[in-house]
Amino acid sequence: MKNWRLKALAVVGLWSAASGCGSTQEPAAQTDTAAAADQAAGPSDAASGGEVSGGAGLPAAYAAMYNIESIGVEGDQVVIRTKNLPDHNSPFYGKTSAKYEAYNGTNPSFSTAIKLPNGNSDPILAAQDVTLRLPKSPKGASSHAGTGLGAIGIAINGVLLYNQYNGVKALLDSLEFNNFDQYNGHPTPAPALQYHYHVEPLYLTKTKGEGALLGFLLDGFPLYGPVENGKRLKTADLDKYHGHEHATTEYPAGTYHYHVTDDAPWINGDGYYGTAGTVTK
Repeated sequence: MKNWRLKALAVVGLWSAASGCGSTQEPAAQTDTAAAADQAAGPSDAASGGEVSGGAGLPAAYAAMYNIESIGVEGDQVVIRTKNLPDHNSPFYGKTSAKYEAYNGTNPSFSTAIKLPNGNSDPILAAQDVTLRLPKSPKGASSHAGTGLGAIGIAINGVLLYNQYNGVKALLDSLEFNNFDQYNGHPTPAPALQYHYHVEPLYLTKTKGEGALLGFLLDGFPLYGPVENGKRLKTADLDKYHGHEHATTEYPAGTYHYHVTDDAPWINGDGYYGTAGTVTK
């Protein structure tokens, strides 16, 4: 998916001085420097890209999770703790960081800086302490709640997923897309500094495959890439929650699941298919 082409798919929205795309629900910033953020990942399997063992009772699909602090089962919930630092390089890492990489994507209008009414924000990634609690055995809800601002799920590499709206609940516009790095992620402005994906996480679809399991939304249902059975899906191919139900590699007996698409709303539609868990710091 070409970042610069995404702009044509979005409606020009409003912008708030408070946030690039999140809200007061977002965790507050840590004081970690870029170098400290690298150290926070540590020389563990999670940091090096290895699979993380979650112990007894963890659904098999969660074996795909990596680059996280921990994962396990507490009662009827899967509990994931993450520092929310991408395992891939990014221009949003400080220039002294080993993970700093100048922008080399396809959008000629890219900038790390976000223009806000009260001045520019040019954030550097900082480690977070985020805990997500997802239903272990998700079920379709009788009443479907909308996704709020802030995190609506987590990618398999420990990065948070956001919905299709910016901080004033308007559809993403060029201000957002021009701030996406070469892997389609960016952080919220200070003080939150919360890195996230609103759209296809290009690093994951390039390394894992365009039809691969990419993450989980807060309702516990999985998120897959844009290609299924050789077809690149569009929003029109999916239901109003941006998914459908059938067997997948990880769920041979079948399950409801979401897909990313090139067109809005990209990850999720009119709300969660199931009952959402929680995300806290």
